[in-house]
Amino acid sequence: MKLLTQRQQVILEFVSEFSCNRGFSPSLREIGEAIGLTNVSAVRGHVAALEKKGYIRKEPDKPRSISVIKSPSLISRIKRKLHEFARTDEGVVHKVAYGIVLATKHRLPLLQSQTREYLDESLDRLCTEHGWKLERKRVKPDHIVIIVEVWPNHSPELAVARIRTSTENSFKRHKLLKAEHLWTKGYAVTTDLEQLDEIEKQFLETCR
Repeated sequence: MKLLTQRQQVILEFVSEFSCNRGFSPSLREIGEAIGLTNVSAVRGHVAALEKKGYIRKEPDKPRSISVIKSPSLISRIKRKLHEFARTDEGVVHKVAYGIVLATKHRLPLLQSQTREYLDESLDRLCTEHGWKLERKRVKPDHIVIIVEVWPNHSPELAVARIRTSTENSFKRHKLLKAEHLWTKGYAVTTDLEQLDEIEKQFLETCR
Protein backbone atom coordinates (compact mmCIF):
# COMPACT_ATOMS: atom_id res chain seq x y z
CA MET A 1 0.00 0.00 0.00
CA LYS A 2 1.07 3.57 -0.63
CA LEU A 3 2.53 5.62 2.21
CA LEU A 4 0.31 8.11 4.04
CA THR A 5 0.90 11.75 4.78
CA GLN A 6 0.89 12.69 8.47
CA ARG A 7 -2.60 14.20 8.19
CA GLN A 8 -3.92 11.06 6.44
CA GLN A 9 -2.42 8.88 9.18
CA VAL A 10 -4.14 11.00 11.83
CA ILE A 11 -7.48 10.73 10.05
CA LEU A 12 -7.12 6.97 9.56
CA GLU A 13 -6.35 6.38 13.23
CA PHE A 14 -9.19 8.64 14.34
CA VAL A 15 -11.72 6.90 12.04
CA SER A 16 -10.54 3.48 13.22
CA GLU A 17 -10.80 4.36 16.91
CA PHE A 18 -14.09 6.25 16.53
CA SER A 19 -15.66 3.32 14.65
CA CYS A 20 -14.39 0.79 17.19
CA ASN A 21 -15.72 2.79 20.16
CA ARG A 22 -19.11 3.77 18.74
CA GLY A 23 -19.97 1.04 16.25
CA PHE A 24 -20.33 3.46 13.32
CA SER A 25 -17.97 5.71 11.40
CA PRO A 26 -17.60 9.47 11.98
CA SER A 27 -19.01 12.10 9.64
CA LEU A 28 -16.70 14.38 7.67
CA ARG A 29 -17.58 17.22 10.05
CA GLU A 30 -16.67 15.13 13.09
CA ILE A 31 -13.36 14.16 11.51
CA GLY A 32 -12.60 17.81 10.81
CA GLU A 33 -13.48 18.91 14.34
CA ALA A 34 -11.34 16.15 15.86
CA ILE A 35 -8.19 17.05 13.92
CA GLY A 36 -8.70 20.82 13.82
CA LEU A 37 -9.59 21.06 10.12
CA THR A 38 -12.65 23.26 9.56
CA ASN A 39 -12.77 22.91 5.76
CA VAL A 40 -15.04 19.92 5.06
CA SER A 41 -13.93 19.83 1.44
CA ALA A 42 -10.34 19.37 2.62
CA VAL A 43 -11.42 16.51 4.88
CA ARG A 44 -13.27 14.95 1.94
CA GLY A 45 -10.09 15.17 -0.11
CA HIS A 46 -8.05 13.35 2.55
CA VAL A 47 -10.73 10.66 2.86
CA ALA A 48 -10.74 10.21 -0.92
CA ALA A 49 -6.94 9.85 -0.86
CA LEU A 50 -7.18 7.18 1.85
CA GLU A 51 -9.73 5.30 -0.24
CA LYS A 52 -7.55 5.56 -3.36
CA LYS A 53 -4.55 4.23 -1.42
CA GLY A 54 -6.58 1.25 -0.25
CA TYR A 55 -6.83 1.99 3.48
CA ILE A 56 -10.57 2.60 3.65
CA ARG A 57 -13.76 1.94 1.72
CA LYS A 58 -16.63 4.44 1.43
CA GLU A 59 -20.02 4.16 -0.21
CA PRO A 60 -20.72 7.13 -2.53
CA ASP A 61 -23.18 9.75 -1.21
CA LYS A 62 -23.92 7.74 1.92
CA PRO A 63 -23.15 9.29 5.34
CA ARG A 64 -21.19 7.38 7.96
CA SER A 65 -20.19 4.71 5.45
CA ILE A 66 -16.41 4.71 5.95
CA SER A 67 -14.97 1.28 6.75
CA VAL A 68 -11.30 0.75 7.59
CA ILE A 69 -9.65 -1.96 5.50
CA LYS A 70 -6.11 -1.67 6.88
CA SER A 71 -5.93 -0.98 10.61
CA PRO A 72 -3.40 1.73 11.54
CA SER A 73 -2.74 0.01 14.87
CA LEU A 74 -1.68 -3.12 12.99
CA ILE A 75 0.66 -1.07 10.81
CA SER A 76 2.23 0.49 13.91
CA ARG A 77 2.72 -2.90 15.56
CA ILE A 78 4.37 -4.33 12.45
CA LYS A 79 6.75 -1.37 12.21
CA ARG A 80 7.61 -1.72 15.89
CA LYS A 81 8.34 -5.45 15.49
CA LEU A 82 10.61 -4.73 12.52
CA HIS A 83 12.54 -2.18 14.59
CA GLU A 84 12.93 -4.69 17.40
CA PHE A 85 14.05 -7.47 15.04
CA ALA A 86 16.58 -5.29 13.21
CA ARG A 87 17.69 -3.58 16.44
CA THR A 88 17.44 -0.23 14.67
CA ASP A 89 16.21 1.53 17.80
CA GLU A 90 18.82 0.44 20.34
CA GLY A 91 19.70 3.34 22.60
CA VAL A 92 16.87 5.46 21.20
CA VAL A 93 13.97 6.70 23.30
CA HIS A 94 10.87 6.73 21.12
CA LYS A 95 8.81 9.26 23.04
CA VAL A 96 7.81 12.90 22.70
CA ALA A 97 6.09 15.07 25.31
CA TYR A 98 3.17 17.35 24.46
CA GLY A 99 1.73 20.03 26.68
CA ILE A 100 -1.99 20.19 25.84
CA VAL A 101 -4.70 22.64 26.89
CA LEU A 102 -8.40 21.91 26.30
CA ALA A 103 -11.26 24.18 27.36
CA THR A 104 -14.94 23.45 27.83
CA LYS A 105 -17.41 25.11 25.49
CA HIS A 106 -17.99 28.72 26.48
CA ARG A 107 -15.63 28.10 29.44
CA LEU A 108 -18.50 26.55 31.39
CA PRO A 109 -17.47 25.09 34.80
CA LEU A 110 -18.31 21.48 33.86
CA LEU A 111 -15.26 19.67 35.23
CA GLN A 112 -16.16 19.37 38.90
CA SER A 113 -17.11 16.70 41.43
CA GLN A 114 -18.19 13.45 39.76
CA THR A 115 -17.49 14.77 36.27
CA ARG A 116 -13.88 15.40 37.22
CA GLU A 117 -13.58 11.88 38.63
CA TYR A 118 -14.72 10.38 35.33
CA LEU A 119 -12.36 12.69 33.46
CA ASP A 120 -9.41 11.44 35.57
CA GLU A 121 -10.47 7.85 35.03
CA SER A 122 -10.79 8.36 31.27
CA LEU A 123 -7.34 9.95 30.92
CA ASP A 124 -5.68 7.21 32.97
CA ARG A 125 -7.35 4.49 30.89
CA LEU A 126 -6.42 6.22 27.62
CA CYS A 127 -2.74 6.41 28.58
CA THR A 128 -2.69 2.77 29.63
CA GLU A 129 -4.31 1.62 26.37
CA HIS A 130 -1.89 3.50 24.11
CA GLY A 131 1.31 3.20 26.14
CA TRP A 132 1.42 6.92 26.96
CA LYS A 133 2.67 8.39 30.21
CA LEU A 134 0.72 11.17 31.88
CA GLU A 135 3.46 13.35 33.33
CA ARG A 136 1.30 16.14 34.73
CA LYS A 137 -2.40 16.92 34.97
CA ARG A 138 -4.14 20.09 36.13
CA VAL A 139 -7.94 20.13 36.04
CA LYS A 140 -9.85 23.38 36.44
CA PRO A 141 -13.64 23.70 36.29
CA ASP A 142 -13.48 25.06 32.74
CA HIS A 143 -10.27 23.58 31.27
CA ILE A 144 -7.53 21.00 31.60
CA VAL A 145 -3.77 21.23 31.17
CA ILE A 146 -1.83 18.00 30.76
CA ILE A 147 1.66 16.93 29.81
CA VAL A 148 1.60 13.54 28.14
CA GLU A 149 4.49 11.51 26.78
CA VAL A 150 3.50 9.69 23.58
CA TRP A 151 5.05 7.70 20.75
CA PRO A 152 6.64 9.87 18.02
CA ASN A 153 4.23 8.65 15.33
CA HIS A 154 1.36 10.02 17.44
CA SER A 155 0.94 13.57 16.18
CA PRO A 156 -0.50 16.42 18.29
CA GLU A 157 -3.73 16.20 16.29
CA LEU A 158 -4.04 12.49 17.02
CA ALA A 159 -3.26 12.92 20.72
CA VAL A 160 -5.91 15.64 21.10
CA ALA A 161 -8.45 13.64 19.07
CA ARG A 162 -7.95 10.60 21.29
CA ILE A 163 -8.25 12.65 24.48
CA ARG A 164 -11.46 14.26 23.26
CA THR A 165 -12.98 10.99 22.08
CA SER A 166 -12.06 9.10 25.25
CA THR A 167 -13.39 11.73 27.66
CA GLU A 168 -16.54 12.37 25.64
CA ASN A 169 -17.30 8.64 25.46
CA SER A 170 -16.79 8.34 29.22
CA PHE A 171 -19.22 11.15 29.94
CA LYS A 172 -21.79 9.73 27.52
CA ARG A 173 -21.57 6.28 29.13
CA HIS A 174 -22.24 7.78 32.54
CA LYS A 175 -24.94 10.09 31.14
CA LEU A 176 -23.39 13.13 32.77
CA LEU A 177 -23.78 15.47 29.83
CA LYS A 178 -23.97 15.41 26.05
CA ALA A 179 -20.53 14.97 24.50
CA GLU A 180 -21.07 17.76 22.01
CA HIS A 181 -21.41 20.16 24.95
CA LEU A 182 -18.01 19.36 26.41
CA TRP A 183 -14.95 20.73 24.56
CA THR A 184 -14.49 23.85 22.50
CA LYS A 185 -13.30 23.26 18.93
CA GLY A 186 -9.89 24.84 19.45
CA TYR A 187 -7.00 23.65 21.57
CA ALA A 188 -3.41 24.53 22.39
CA VAL A 189 -0.45 22.16 22.17
CA THR A 190 3.31 22.60 22.47
CA THR A 191 6.52 20.63 22.86
CA ASP A 192 8.17 23.65 24.53
CA LEU A 193 6.99 22.82 28.03
CA GLU A 194 8.62 25.90 29.55
CA GLN A 195 6.15 28.01 27.57
CA LEU A 196 3.10 25.95 28.53
CA ASP A 197 1.80 28.33 31.22
CA GLU A 198 1.97 31.30 28.86
CA ILE A 199 0.36 29.31 26.03
CA GLU A 200 -2.41 28.27 28.43
CA LYS A 201 -3.08 31.90 29.32
CA GLN A 202 -3.15 33.03 25.68
CA PHE A 203 -5.41 30.15 24.61
CA LEU A 204 -7.95 30.71 27.39
CA GLU A 205 -8.23 34.37 26.46
CA THR A 206 -9.34 33.35 22.95
CA CYS A 207 -12.07 31.11 24.41
CA ARG A 208 -13.94 33.85 26.25
